[in-house]
Amino acid sequence: MKKNIDSELRSKDSSNSFKYKPIRLNKFISNAGVCSRREADQLIKLGMVNVNGKIITEMGHKILPTDKVKYDGQTIKAKKPSYILLNKPKGFLGMSSGKTAKKTVQDLVNIPGSQKLTSIGDMGRTVTGLLILTDDLSLRKKIIQSKKGVRMIYKIVLDNNITKSDIDIAKKPHRIFDKEIQLKDVSHVAEATKKDIGVECFNIPPSVIIKLFKKINYTVEQLDRVVYGSLSKKELPRGKWRELTSKELNFLQML
Repeated sequence: MKKNIDSELRSKDSSNSFKYKPIRLNKFISNAGVCSRREADQLIKLGMVNVNGKIITEMGHKILPTDKVKYDGQTIKAKKPSYILLNKPKGFLGMSSGKTAKKTVQDLVNIPGSQKLTSIGDMGRTVTGLLILTDDLSLRKKIIQSKKGVRMIYKIVLDNNITKSDIDIAKKPHRIFDKEIQLKDVSHVAEATKKDIGVECFNIPPSVIIKLFKKINYTVEQLDRVVYGSLSKKELPRGKWRELTSKELNFLQML
């Protein structure tokens, strides 16, 4: 497991370039903050949206950044979606819902409109590590519902040494929160105590990992997500964030 983690901490593409491509009209309207994509579809069907002076009622219609879009007579300004990778520290809450709370991960991202960013998956205050925040709700939905899933590696510290037999039990299928899940791999971390383990899985959130080990009589004292798909914490200190590169974003969009 340590070898797998180390291999993920190599240098990544440092380019932060992002170029607009043709985009569906409903997504453009949603990204601009007018309404949801579903609501945008209704506006388009009702003939309330025009592009370059022409009313569009076709579903799936795509536009370019140079196109002029109007809704109800008002020009809709293009807004570039934000894609943020955060190395979350303890004490901050990562929520995928729109609920309000004190000390959320949005408070760590000092850009205009950061409070509108949504985390892809929840992450409790005691959990640390990689978390993606975005206002692109279609990408968030795509990742969460992906059948292939996003590969994740967690570094975990338990309350007691874990035995080889219990590691084998942890790797078996388990029913957690009325859903059957299975970890891809569980192993002791090299040159660490027997309390330290690495867990490799696909699209399994921290709360489920914690519940699984509680089921086999271990308490998770520390849980740190060190790998998220092709992303690692390399050159991203705890509490810091950066924008995803175009290469990293393209990888997520291929799920």
